[in-house]
Amino acid sequence: MKEFLTLSAGWQFKQRDQSMQLEEDFNLLEGWNPTSVPGCIHTDLLGADLIPDPFYGMNEQEVQWVGESDWLYRYFFTIPDEFEKRPALDLCFDGLDTFATIWLNGKEILTTANMFVPYRVPIRGIAKVGHNELRILFESALRRGKELEQQYGKRAAWNTDTSRVYVRKAQYHYGWDWGPTLITAGIWREVRLEAYNARIDNIFCPAEVSEDLKSATVPVSVEIVNASSLPLSLNLILFDHYGIAISEATIPISDSKINQIFEISDPLLWEPSGRLGAQPQYRVEARLLYGEKELDNKACKFGIRRLRLLQNPLEGEEGSSFTFEVNNMPVFCRGANWIPADSFTTRVTRENYESWLQLAVTANMNMLRIWGGGIYEEEAFYDLCDELGIMVWQDFMFACGIYPAHPEFLKSVKVEAEATLRRLRNHPCLVLWNGNNEDYSIAQSLGVYDVNFEGDFTATAFPAREIYERLLPESCARLDPTRPYRPGSPYGGADADDPTQGDRHTWEIWHKQMAKYQDYRKFEGRFVSEFGMQGSPTLETLVSFLPPGELHHQSRTYEFHNKAPDGYRRLAVYLSDNLPTPANLEEYIYATQFIQAEALKYAVMDWKRRWQGKGKEYVSGVLVWQLNDCYPAISWAIADYLGKPKAAFYTLKRAFNHLAIGLDWASKNKATYWATNTDSRERNLTLELKVISLEGKELVSNRSEVTIPANCATELDELEFEAVEPLVIVAALLDNGEIVRCASLWQEPFKYLALPDPRLKITRLEGEVLLLEVKKPVKGLWLSADVEVQWSDNFLDLMPDDPQVIVASGLGEGTITACCLAKGGYIIKKFTA
Repeated sequence: MKEFLTLSAGWQFKQRDQSMQLEEDFNLLEGWNPTSVPGCIHTDLLGADLIPDPFYGMNEQEVQWVGESDWLYRYFFTIPDEFEKRPALDLCFDGLDTFATIWLNGKEILTTANMFVPYRVPIRGIAKVGHNELRILFESALRRGKELEQQYGKRAAWNTDTSRVYVRKAQYHYGWDWGPTLITAGIWREVRLEAYNARIDNIFCPAEVSEDLKSATVPVSVEIVNASSLPLSLNLILFDHYGIAISEATIPISDSKINQIFEISDPLLWEPSGRLGAQPQYRVEARLLYGEKELDNKACKFGIRRLRLLQNPLEGEEGSSFTFEVNNMPVFCRGANWIPADSFTTRVTRENYESWLQLAVTANMNMLRIWGGGIYEEEAFYDLCDELGIMVWQDFMFACGIYPAHPEFLKSVKVEAEATLRRLRNHPCLVLWNGNNEDYSIAQSLGVYDVNFEGDFTATAFPAREIYERLLPESCARLDPTRPYRPGSPYGGADADDPTQGDRHTWEIWHKQMAKYQDYRKFEGRFVSEFGMQGSPTLETLVSFLPPGELHHQSRTYEFHNKAPDGYRRLAVYLSDNLPTPANLEEYIYATQFIQAEALKYAVMDWKRRWQGKGKEYVSGVLVWQLNDCYPAISWAIADYLGKPKAAFYTLKRAFNHLAIGLDWASKNKATYWATNTDSRERNLTLELKVISLEGKELVSNRSEVTIPANCATELDELEFEAVEPLVIVAALLDNGEIVRCASLWQEPFKYLALPDPRLKITRLEGEVLLLEVKKPVKGLWLSADVEVQWSDNFLDLMPDDPQVIVASGLGEGTITACCLAKGGYIIKKFTA
């Protein structure tokens, strides 16, 4: 049987003293501190009280020396007696960050230069019975990157230090426009010893589903190490979703790679979140046998689904669709971009992942894009996406730069890509491999991208095309032919920002010309994979990182935590264009979250309207930038660093729902209205339209029966009325007399509206169920509490004679604070329900 031992407890670290010889420095008795493995140097220093919290105040500036220093780690261990009975003994490092040299018992056994590559080192003959010492030198990634930049030449990069493009390390560690500069080092994934005669290295189960979805072929490929050392056999058992064995095979081993094909009739199909189906997974268990004795075992979960990326001609418009199809049904993708959930990734637990991913599902998301400047996430992330039905768009780790392509770099990238493909390819959630984030955009901006050039990319000013157009697609085709690959995001062929094909990043709002967010429809793409608007974190989160004297929205520290270049000024423009000037921090938090929520609602509803059925998939997906934060920041995240949803979370939740109703102005006395239904079922509903004055007077009211076809948007009609005074148009869809979806259309900008006090009343019905009533229309009612509450809905538009019921889980005896626009400014009131 294979033996393994995790090497986690007992590690020590110290700062490298450059005035001493390395051997002398390692031999020092003093200066060593205990460390956690996995971990990183910043968390180690925090644990030893040697640095202040980099997230608090402006402490980030005080810890820059950490990333500029070299660090020593050491570990003493004894090899168990049973390990001596196995001919093979390996030391395994799943993640070393980044430039590391490792010695075992004084002998150098490994040097590394890629954070994303796992390493396995045979140490039989180097390790010894009894006492063993492991030493690691981590050199500053910042210094080493600058040395490489000096050697090969400076290259362009957006965000932060340009030397980062030479370093195969999480690029956001160098800082980004939403995160701090905290350049880490250390042992960031597991270290272990493995002893064995022979072992199972990898299992791949690329299930193929028939076009009619009635059968599936499951080729199982198993790689064996030391296969020829003994007369071995491999026992394979296929289990269904319920744990019932449905097929079995035992195969004599004559090679290092074993292939077996299983057939399944009427397979249980994996479906994205929100569809009628579920997320069943099959399992293959492999047992490596020497006679009756088991030498090793490994299990592999996988899902069965038919996946295609359709890029077909469109009716009446140029270009082609960009549509994901799962199990023969096109999917309107709705979701967000994911960045690492912490600057120090080892602090992210499975429970943290679960909270974030459940938040995404609650917001009716079915896709997350793992952005290319972070990390390939932990296994738990993908396991949870499999279970929850969240499709994953997976970037390779390149972002916003002109990356090199010299031989050593290409070799490192190939090893990284192959290791990543082998680790993640069995996950049914993963639906796309993508070469990079915005590297074609920066190349295009510099005039160095020629789509027609097909020669030696490495000799051009955009050498990384060798990676994106040759190395990565070849590796994907060879190791994971079950999924589509794209060279980059955005990527539209000759034009990275082509709105008629491929995916697009829509940053005309916020970046570029700072267009009005009401104009999102003018900047669509066939698939919008990035767009966003900033919003402040909650007050509770602000208190966690702002010193008491800096707890206001124009303080130096507040602005320091907005990492976007002139981000504070840009946000001020959108505030000034749309809302009354906030008078204090509470009003400012509300106002910025209001702007973010309204902007994202406009974008999603306008683009979802363009999902018009077969041959008319003019927009097939929207992924907001961004779901989460890596540290407490003023950013584009729809939930802040502590996981607290902003107002935008709730507008997205409603807009991302399968069923939604939309309104828009056609003129000052005419409005258009439409419905979107991304479900597979047609809906027959009642449509109610009202025109209401700001004083609550009902000016127009009518009802009609409507049929809303499945999986598309439907244009309904126009409503004409006499525009005699400021008013609100309200549309509602009713099922058996009960409102299931509603929308309201206001005359903007809101700063010009003389909104009266809505005279809000909050009544507790039972438990934590609340009834909300108003006498006058209210826009964007935001509820918070002095206790931790999960709101079933929030940031609400309420109308007279239309009470709404919500659930405030965790409210208990807490006090509610309500905030809304009124009286030319903001009203903030407290309620005890």
